[in-house]
Amino acid sequence: MLNHSIINKWWKKLSKKSASISPHSKKMFWGISFIIVIILILTIDLFPSNVNLETGQVSKRDIEAPMTITYVDEEKTAELKSIAAESAGRVYEEDRNIENRIEKDINGLFKQIKELRDEETAVDEEMTAVDGKNREELIKDIEANYPVITLETIEILLETPPDLFNELEQRSVNTIKLKLKERIHPEDLPEIREELVQEVMAMDLNKEYRLVLANIVETMIRPNMIFDEEATKKKQEEAVKKVVPYKHTIKQGEMIIRKGDIVTSEDIKELEALGLQRPQINYLSIFGIVTIILTLIVMACLYFYKYQPDVWEAQPKIILLQLLVIIVLIIAKIIDIIPAVNYFHLPYLVPVAIASILTTVLISTDVAVVLTVFISFLVAIIFNNDYNIALTGFIGGLVGIFSVSKLSQRNDLVRAGFNVSAVMVVLIMGLTFNSPFRGWLDLLGYISAGVINGVLVAILANGLLPYLENAFGLTSSVKLLELSNPSHPLIKRLLVEAPGTYHHCVIVGNLAETAADNIGADSLLARVGAYYHDIGKMKRPYFFIENYYAADNPHDKLSANLSALIIKSHVKDGVELAREFKLPESIIDIIRQHHGTNLIAYFYQQAIEETSEHDNVEESDFRYDGPKPQTRESAVIMLADIVEAAIRSKNFNKNNHNRIEGFVRELIRNKLIEGQLDESDLSLKELDIITESFVKVLTGIYHQRVEYPDSLLKEMKRVDKSDKDRDK
Repeated sequence: MLNHSIINKWWKKLSKKSASISPHSKKMFWGISFIIVIILILTIDLFPSNVNLETGQVSKRDIEAPMTITYVDEEKTAELKSIAAESAGRVYEEDRNIENRIEKDINGLFKQIKELRDEETAVDEEMTAVDGKNREELIKDIEANYPVITLETIEILLETPPDLFNELEQRSVNTIKLKLKERIHPEDLPEIREELVQEVMAMDLNKEYRLVLANIVETMIRPNMIFDEEATKKKQEEAVKKVVPYKHTIKQGEMIIRKGDIVTSEDIKELEALGLQRPQINYLSIFGIVTIILTLIVMACLYFYKYQPDVWEAQPKIILLQLLVIIVLIIAKIIDIIPAVNYFHLPYLVPVAIASILTTVLISTDVAVVLTVFISFLVAIIFNNDYNIALTGFIGGLVGIFSVSKLSQRNDLVRAGFNVSAVMVVLIMGLTFNSPFRGWLDLLGYISAGVINGVLVAILANGLLPYLENAFGLTSSVKLLELSNPSHPLIKRLLVEAPGTYHHCVIVGNLAETAADNIGADSLLARVGAYYHDIGKMKRPYFFIENYYAADNPHDKLSANLSALIIKSHVKDGVELAREFKLPESIIDIIRQHHGTNLIAYFYQQAIEETSEHDNVEESDFRYDGPKPQTRESAVIMLADIVEAAIRSKNFNKNNHNRIEGFVRELIRNKLIEGQLDESDLSLKELDIITESFVKVLTGIYHQRVEYPDSLLKEMKRVDKSDKDRDK
């Protein structure tokens, strides 16, 4: 099993080798490497493989399937869908007004002819004009209105006797009405017309009039069933949905093409399914993907540079973010390569939330949100721009972030995984119902993928967190909470070996936590750092005043220089002890920085008094080695340490609040003037808040107590004595 320290040692070795390289060059190197890796992951499918055959070409070698796959034959599936759509048939709607419209048309025809007949009857034979038009023009008008009616029919009807004329009109209407009782589709019209002609020709009429009637009914009949395009399309779509994709299985080792065989389109299809065939480089797609990647990276860099300068300047954090992106993308790529499984949507397995959770725990919530957006877009590109996958990844990531934003124990990571599963299930159901529904088995498979996603997130988060903490020197709240446990070996040793120091550390922890919380710093780190800041005193506990139990002061027998050296050494001893117990670098930094370069004034003054006028006392021998506090948390602990020790050395019985406040302000002001806080980024406003926080806590500790009356004290002693006598 991989040991945590292996990654840590590797990282330190790499850091030493790159120590001579400038930070800017390192950042450029890692940034360019990151971009190249992402581009390769997202575009690898777009480059030609070793097999690049064309239909009709003779294969120069045997090609076997490197793995067993089942793939969807899109061409045959499309063919099945086309057949299903055609088999679904057309949808027709009955035209309930067609009978009235045809009757109106027939009546209109006979009306026009009748009007022409009446006009001709009203004028004498030499008068040919009717309403300013001659007979031929009026007939042409009728032909224009009824182009399907022949001129011969019109001529015969003009000469038909009135009774027979009316009979022909009625027979035309009745014949068509009778036929319209049947369902007549557009494609049935030729056959219907033949039937009508046969029926008319069998009527008991003069042949001449039978032909007239046949011409009228044949041309006037129309379908009473109208094609419903929208309903037909819907019916075809439903039929297509029911089509099961045609799947073809290729087994590992199966011969795809033998040497000398002519390559067919089916061979090409199988090679493509196996990922062995790429006809040509898709330069446009590569350009598009690279453009998207660079745009996302530029936006992320601008965000970190402007709004997260601490992250931007911290190379380990940037590399951690890059690593998390690459891990998720590699998992997504592997899932993309895996052959499709019936009723199971593999892309929903991509654990985007793992990067979100680890970033939240190790860096910050804000950075985690930005990283989640970044990864979600890139994952969508891997799955052919499926932005449903981007949406589920993004929402799942946000749920993970919310779930661990106030992490209190390692089990919260498991709870976060369950939360991701629950939300993924709900979201997947919504997306499934919002798209063409493929059946309950598909839905069940999709939901299963969402549940497994959350389980993967929980497993990976718990598994990767310790390694990442050690490798990148970052400290999670989980680790800090574990270190704050009183049962930790170092804390237990401190309590036994240096009890005075232990109680001092606890009070400093309370002071530092309150102040850090009020200025928006990491209060948990401040509290835990305070617990461990003086562990170096365990090496020589009785040389520190809080651990004196006898009247003798061990420093009375030592020179001022040696005493100062012992006092200073507790910082170095603390760092060594912290490394021995594998404490995080953030805690070790606090141990190293909590005294800054302060002067050990008591022994410095003593050395001056002990030294003759001809000897010089080097001030540097009586100063801590530093460095000065580099973070707000280290600075807060330095101030809390100084304030607690100084306040404890004073006697505050009356007017505690005002005296404590004045004393604390003076102590902090001195450290500000000495320049001990110059590198900590604390503002004057924050120093004022820290002062108020310290005063509030210390006032509660050193509050004025009510003095008991003598009579009450005597009564308490009497009761105590009687209790002891009874026990005997």
